Amino acid sequence: MVKNSTKWIFTTSHKPNKKQVEKALQLANKYGGVYLERNKLRMNEGDFYFVIDKKLSLNFQWEDGKLFFHPSVSKIRLNNYLKNGIDHLINAVSPKKNDIILDLTLGLGSDALLLSYFCEKVVGLEASFPIYAVVAENITNYDYKENWMKEASKKIEVINSDYKIFLDEQKEGSYDVVYCDPMFENPQYKSSSINPLRKFARYDKITREDLEKMIKIAKKKVVIKARSNDSVWDLYSFDKKIGSKKSGVFFGVIEK
Repeated sequence: MVKNSTKWIFTTSHKPNKKQVEKALQLANKYGGVYLERNKLRMNEGDFYFVIDKKLSLNFQWEDGKLFFHPSVSKIRLNNYLKNGIDHLINAVSPKKNDIILDLTLGLGSDALLLSYFCEKVVGLEASFPIYAVVAENITNYDYKENWMKEASKKIEVINSDYKIFLDEQKEGSYDVVYCDPMFENPQYKSSSINPLRKFARYDKITREDLEKMIKIAKKKVVIKARSNDSVWDLYSFDKKIGSKKSGVFFGVIEK
């Protein structure tokens, strides 16, 4: 996991235009970082930096990799659901038009995008600053090919916060549904869309106390995503367990 830097570096791609420089400066100021011209950037092994590319998107880069925003398989999942009514997340959450959903582990936001198509608002938390910044700065500005994704992205509020701290600050019944998708204890490294996040993600396990706090602030239900052999299933007697034996991924539902 990348530890918070006192001064995050913001720069541009090579041979930037004026708008790239302006945006890099603006974001460095916004996030208390420092702007460096790309041709003056001298990186050591293990260093990380934010980059404004030619499309004015914010990426997070290091020596041999890059973290960038993309909607992953949200489009395919919605199309499949509208055709056959099958998506384990949607079936577990059962989002309604007026629901406000709290997504405790936003990641790149693909689940939040899908859920926000159906509900009024998704509040998404992301504890890792690099992931948070990349999503917060790009999710509403991405060049979506589907209009529904563009509209859904506007209903997502992105917050840089550790859910274990955030839960303590919320009042009882603050959200209709609380959803938590922590990093799997037993991951499948074949997941190419998740692999770039692994370096920066938080790996805290859900505790019984966390679950009780989630239940307290949810009006309708709590939904937890985990692999079949993760330890969360031993913490609570879930009302439903929806998922796929083939993938080994399940959504545990606690009804209020």
